[in-house]
Order: sequence, then structure tokens, then C-alpha cells
Amino acid sequence: MRRQSIKLFSIGLSLFVLGLTICVLLKPAGLRVNSGISYYGNYRLTLIPYVIAIAGYGFFNLSLTGCIKARELWPLKYSFYIFALLSLIIVITPYSVSAFLSDIHSIVGTILFVLQLLLSGWLVVKMNYKLWLVVFLGIMLVSGIVSAFYVPVPHGFLIQAQIIFQLSFAGLLYFTLNNLIAEHT
Repeated sequence: MRRQSIKLFSIGLSLFVLGLTICVLLKPAGLRVNSGISYYGNYRLTLIPYVIAIAGYGFFNLSLTGCIKARELWPLKYSFYIFALLSLIIVITPYSVSAFLSDIHSIVGTILFVLQLLLSGWLVVKMNYKLWLVVFLGIMLVSGIVSAFYVPVPHGFLIQAQIIFQLSFAGLLYFTLNNLIAEHT
């Protein structure tokens, strides 16, 4: 199970990184505007790699639920279900279409980040405060605060902070999946 979970997680993360890299290469202006990762969901040129990045990552998170059998890991398993659903909602609610969709997109994105932080905190406790997990959680917390700061302002580093947050979350998940699932199989 551990091997399968790491494989699924790695595929999902690879889709996220590859899709986002393609978006940046096709439209590097996304790094200068303060619209976050979702900037790439608003342009025909970058829509497909954006969907691959966000929905692909969500799909493989959903696939991970089958690898988590231990009852005591239910927060992890159900978080993956929720993250997959939130990822889908983010993809289908481009913020540039209307104020209503923009509000839904922003609320769902905020919920996703907060739930990722909460799950990460639970995982850090579950893994007995291992140093590398605490470091990842600290980076997530700082980049999450930076992201929240840059959302309402016209110029800043929103996409960079979001990417740091998501990659830190991925690092934390990788190490916990590698250990927790091995312990509970």
C-alpha cells in the first residue's frame, strides 16, 4: 500500500508541477500579476495545463483514499476526498467570469488552504513533531499568511507564496504518507 500511495501522490504532484510549469512558460506574465495560480484558469492558452495541474492533483489525491485503510487515519482519508472536491470547484469557478464566481472561487480556495493547514497540524502531532514536518508546517504557515496578505492588494507575490505553500504541503504529505501508511499496513 505504501508504494502505491507514494506512486499515486507522486503522479498527482508531477501533474501539478508540470501543468503549472507549462502555464508559466506559455504566459510568464502570471508571475508578475498578483492573481495567484488561478490566473492561468482565465486564458484559453493556459486553460488545459491549468486544469491538468489542479484537477489532476485533486484526482490523484482522491485515488489515495483507497490506500488508506487504517481507521485511525480517517482525517487523512477524508481530507483527500474534500481536497479533490475543492480542487474541482476551484477549476470550474474562474474568478474573472463574474463577481459571484470570484467570491465562490476565493472562499473555496481559502477553505482549501485552511484545511490543508489543519490536516498538516494533525499530521505533525500524529508523527510526534518530527523536525522536518514542523519545518514544512512552519513554511506553510508563513506562506499562507503571505498569500492572505497579497490576495487583496494589486501587486505582490501571491502566486509565489501559493506555490511555496503547496510544495511545502506536498513535502509534508510525502513524508507522512511514507511513514504513516507503512506503520498502519
